[in-house]
Amino acid sequence: MRYSILGTVRALRGDTELDLGPPKRMALLALLLLRAPGPLTLSEAVDILWDDEPPPSAANVVHRHIGALRRTLEPELRSRSQAVRLVRAADGYRLPADTSTSDLLCFRDLRARAQLALKGGAPAQAAQDFMAALRLWRGPVVAAGTQVARHPVFTSVGHEYVATMKEAADAVLTAEPELTEEVLAALRRAVECHPFDEALHCRVIAALAATGRKGEALEQFETVRRGLADELGVEPGPELRAAQQHLLQRRDSGLHLGPARQPAVTGGPSQLPAGCLSFAGRQRVLSQCLQLLPLEGESRPATTTAAICGMAGVGKTTLAVHWGHLVADHFPDGRIYVDLRGHHPSRPPLEPSAAVAQVLDALAVDHGRLGPSAAALGSAYRSALAGRRLLLVLDDAADCEQVRPLLPAAPGCLAIVTSRRRLEGLAVTDNARILTLDPMTREEGLELLDRRLGADRTRAEPAAAEEIVELCGGLPLALAVAGARALTRPALTLTSLAATLQDPVGGLAALSGHDARTDPRDAFHRSYAALNDSAARLFRLLGLHPSRDITVPAAASLAGAGLRRTRQDVTELMDHHLLVELVAGRYTCHDLLRAYATELSERLDEANARSEALARMFEHYLHSAEAATALLAPHRGAVSLPPARPGVTAQRFAGRADAAEWIVAERYLLPELARSLGHCPTGEAFRRQLTSTLEMCVTPR
Repeated sequence: MRYSILGTVRALRGDTELDLGPPKRMALLALLLLRAPGPLTLSEAVDILWDDEPPPSAANVVHRHIGALRRTLEPELRSRSQAVRLVRAADGYRLPADTSTSDLLCFRDLRARAQLALKGGAPAQAAQDFMAALRLWRGPVVAAGTQVARHPVFTSVGHEYVATMKEAADAVLTAEPELTEEVLAALRRAVECHPFDEALHCRVIAALAATGRKGEALEQFETVRRGLADELGVEPGPELRAAQQHLLQRRDSGLHLGPARQPAVTGGPSQLPAGCLSFAGRQRVLSQCLQLLPLEGESRPATTTAAICGMAGVGKTTLAVHWGHLVADHFPDGRIYVDLRGHHPSRPPLEPSAAVAQVLDALAVDHGRLGPSAAALGSAYRSALAGRRLLLVLDDAADCEQVRPLLPAAPGCLAIVTSRRRLEGLAVTDNARILTLDPMTREEGLELLDRRLGADRTRAEPAAAEEIVELCGGLPLALAVAGARALTRPALTLTSLAATLQDPVGGLAALSGHDARTDPRDAFHRSYAALNDSAARLFRLLGLHPSRDITVPAAASLAGAGLRRTRQDVTELMDHHLLVELVAGRYTCHDLLRAYATELSERLDEANARSEALARMFEHYLHSAEAATALLAPHRGAVSLPPARPGVTAQRFAGRADAAEWIVAERYLLPELARSLGHCPTGEAFRRQLTSTLEMCVTPR
């Protein structure tokens, strides 16, 4: 027996194709093949085979189709207990299949072998295996012709095809040029089915350019650009724009383009780390990075420095390296990478003079006779960069002072700096472009999980995948760790993984491990350790606050500090990206950071200090609510509140609209506080006051 699912569903005994019967029976066989060699449960079959509410007889219908399939596959079978082609499994059925009998399993096996070859340093073998996998594909949609062809469990296999197509193109263009025409034909078939996948079009352009058809490649870009504008009303994204610029500026028709692989440039040092194969999303920031390059005909770029800043684990280095590979052809004199070790788990930050020496060494500039003089090194550094077109990736800067001596003045050079600090000083003194990298959106997080786990696994449990993205707060480091846990434990369902992440503190523990470079808790600690004592204490106490966002008066009350001191501490936390100001006057702490703050407070703060902080926080909201209600409903019956304890700072309101905005902003927090006070013997009056305040809530115009 041989089974086909990549395109039309088919079953062959020898050279004879079997009649599989009506569409629903074909769909059931496709489901069995999709789950092979594992089981297909009865409940899953029912859910997928009926779009709307299944009829009461659905289970019996599935059983009848299973019986008919058995008779088709094994016409001589006398008893179902003796079946070998379609057997009973726990709560369902199983089709014993392997890579020799199922084209889908063979496809996945070839792709896995190709990925292993790529990791093992054999890109030519990887290209051969990728192309062998693609030759098995006979249609754009799995289970084509059945009424359930658009169900996610089937379309997810189409996503595997697209991902493999991109991997194959990269491998062929990098290491197996004799397969370029074949991969180009496959790419063209793929873009017919996925006309708005810009990454596929980038690879079509790359393949055309690699075969010397520059005019056809430019025409391909224009066709895509018009299609995007006419159908979607958007302009090409950064990858397509970069492909066009590379094409226009290329000096060697043998160079090839495309994201997520090593640059095809020659000359000068090429020190960028390998790009991340699972890179996902980040189109907005990539587009901002692309704007750093001079436009066609310009002699100077807008700036020679860009700083990618953000919290620990948000993917700054990954983005910088990915973009560096993407635009490497713009810098033919070298791509130099320097780890500044600003937040290294075990080594101190790199001295600026040592970093300068690293760059000079990379450029083969003899500086030994200069000695340790910073001025002499700086002069040699500027001379070495003059007249060159260099890309400098200065990773993990501790502060502005560490990186300033490394910033190029030469117009042909560009420095990409990454840091957990905001580095606003570089914008003032060096005209640097500051790019803040936020956690991933839901769509980007799901794309990252798809690339880490394979679309078949995430599409099989879409709700759990979405929950994992939410519980990880869109943090790429956390998502990568969660994905690794799922990969190393194939029996672990995504639903089970999501369950382990649900507890705010336990979830952080579930993401932690023994590798300091990949442990989110360890990464957070290196940012926390750089804080002054007052800001560190405020950060710990933020774990006691029941909401993600907080105002300065609320933070001052929590810490029992004055407004001036608290503003300084909030600024310090923002500088280290432990707080962000998403809405003016309200400061947000990432959920995983809040979990870490809670751990720290429980370990480092005395129980009495925590209790006092909670009491001050309650009284802040009570007295703030009283002030807001007095403005919004001055004639209502007042509740007499005792004087606030020392260290409590109530919110001050400029008028009724200001008070109403505050109540709307706290509309989820105030009821929670009211419920908490209901458990206290002396809290009933306070609870009534908060309830009264909520009733006064108005929406400001």
